[in-house]
Amino acid sequence: MKTLGVCCVVCVLMFLSGCGDERPAPEPVSNLTATALSDDFAWTWLADLCDLVGPRLAGSPAMDRAAAYSVKTLEGAGFDRVWTEPVSVPHWVRGDEWAKLTAPVEEPLTITGLGTCSGTPPEGIEAEVIVVHDFDELQAAADRVEGRIVLFNPEWSGYGSVARYRTQGPQAAARLGAAAALVRSATGFSLATPHTGVTTFEDQAPRIPAAAVTTESADRIDRLTARGETVTVRLSMEAENLPMVVQSTVLAEVRGSELPDEVVVAGCHLDSWDVGTGAHDDGGGCAIVVGAARMLLDERWRPKRTIRVVLFASEEFGGYAGRAYLEAHRDELDRHVAALESDSGSFAPAGFSVKGTPEAVARVAELATSLEHLGASEVSAGGAGVDIGPIVEMGVPGVGHRTHNDRYFDYHHSPADTLDKVDPEHLAANVAAVSGLLLAIANEEEPLPRSSE
Repeated sequence: MKTLGVCCVVCVLMFLSGCGDERPAPEPVSNLTATALSDDFAWTWLADLCDLVGPRLAGSPAMDRAAAYSVKTLEGAGFDRVWTEPVSVPHWVRGDEWAKLTAPVEEPLTITGLGTCSGTPPEGIEAEVIVVHDFDELQAAADRVEGRIVLFNPEWSGYGSVARYRTQGPQAAARLGAAAALVRSATGFSLATPHTGVTTFEDQAPRIPAAAVTTESADRIDRLTARGETVTVRLSMEAENLPMVVQSTVLAEVRGSELPDEVVVAGCHLDSWDVGTGAHDDGGGCAIVVGAARMLLDERWRPKRTIRVVLFASEEFGGYAGRAYLEAHRDELDRHVAALESDSGSFAPAGFSVKGTPEAVARVAELATSLEHLGASEVSAGGAGVDIGPIVEMGVPGVGHRTHNDRYFDYHHSPADTLDKVDPEHLAANVAAVSGLLLAIANEEEPLPRSSE
């Protein structure tokens, strides 16, 4: 009897300590983040994506290679399920492009064509330049625009202050008969480097050649016209819009241990512009969510709910992949408990923003307190991300991963967005922060409160 009693006590102690379970009790989030800080998987993954795959323009063969690389490496990393889903994306080809001032002096201009613009005739175009600083000035000069090149040179007061002229300016100039449009690069710091991006043309509007110029060139042309000089530019661009093509969004899952049918999305966009190698935008974001989810494959931290990594195939041309994901998964949205997106560069962690109910913001803020040692505990209401936007609009709580990205727009959409601009320690800290928050969200007893649709 005495021996039996001792055995029973031992069994009880083993049960309480988890030793008698098939699956041991999960280790604390602090152990997870400490392990993530010393893991180099994300850095190696990003280095190979940037240096061996390179630029990944949606619609291009390079984007197909990026998807194949992602499938291969995610399978090799041991994810429980890896698959692809088709997405119809624009197919815009840049071709060769060049420009030069032809008056009052003759010298080259550094440009980069804007996505979805048209090319010039084979012989190029040469025309006088009209400088405007906003849309009101464009309308005031409407009777002088036809047949000329319009240069938009707005004052920099943040990305949005210039980017809207890149997206909307060429179309507005085209409606007034402009031969082409030039736009000041959307950056507050430049070393004669142009920054590209998408521009939009409605079906009924004429499509014209459009390019970003360096901030230095934009200011110089502005000064010349302000002193009464006639400025002319010669422009040659082979840009071409081809029929839409089908490419692949890449998905991978860490299957939940208790509630596998409930899903937490961890998203980013795999596509990049065709200048630079998309290291910060958004190769780093992909490396962060892949690296974070891979940490949770370890049985020490396997989450209760499923983590679904989604490498969206087309964000830069306007979120085609995010809308395709919504349509493909509309029937299971009620089982999406949250969606996180990483698309703010790979700088030092700053925290998270939440698009959802005040209760959801408060819950995420509480969960993020354990990430204070990483500098990632600040949580506020705000945007979540372009790619997860469609499902967030349907009520899924959205979380945007934030970094201290004051220098983001020095590199954004430019030839300078390359691996050497990423700090490996910052990347690892972001992996730690995102893995910690994903685990906390996936293990909540009650899902985050949803917004009304």
